Amino acid sequence: MSAGIGSGPATNRCSGLAGVLGLLLVSVTAGCSAGESGSDQPAGTSSALATTTTQSAVPTSTGPPPPGPPVVADAPCPYLEQGFIEETIGQRMERVETITVDGQPAPDCVFYRPDGSAAVTIDLTPYPDPVAAQNAALALVTTSAMPITDIGDYGGVIVSSRQTLLAVTTGPLLVAVTTNQESSLQAREVATTVLAALATLPPA
Repeated sequence: MSAGIGSGPATNRCSGLAGVLGLLLVSVTAGCSAGESGSDQPAGTSSALATTTTQSAVPTSTGPPPPGPPVVADAPCPYLEQGFIEETIGQRMERVETITVDGQPAPDCVFYRPDGSAAVTIDLTPYPDPVAAQNAALALVTTSAMPITDIGDYGGVIVSSRQTLLAVTTGPLLVAVTTNQESSLQAREVATTVLAALATLPPA
């Protein structure tokens, strides 16, 4: 009887120990599995961050820089001599001013009298195509201007009080000549000389 009674508790203790060891083994296995599974997530996150950083580091394309401001200087006109202007309009010139603008084949030129007033002004304006240049020329001299077909491609001239404005084109370039005289003769002579000189200048 005593032997039979003693075997019961021993068996229960062994069974309980085995159960505890089994639970510990399951817990350790589960912890390892969770650690391995968790380690995959940061690796994927780091890869995504690296991709994002690489993409953001690629420089974006930018357009051409804006044109610089006009450069004004007291200097000889590269395509029109001061002596020619003095002889053509019959007035003495005190100084010549050049205005250089990005994109123009040559600078604008202004010839000043001794009293500081402008006697002759030459403005050069390039356009995308010849048609746009001709439209700009006609808009500049208005519809009341006399048409010009023997200088350049096409243009017009308008005479007003103490001033003459002539606008002609050569290809996509608009050439505007302003004089302080009420006569188209001098303006036509200046424009013809300007176009001939511009044709000999090297490309800008």
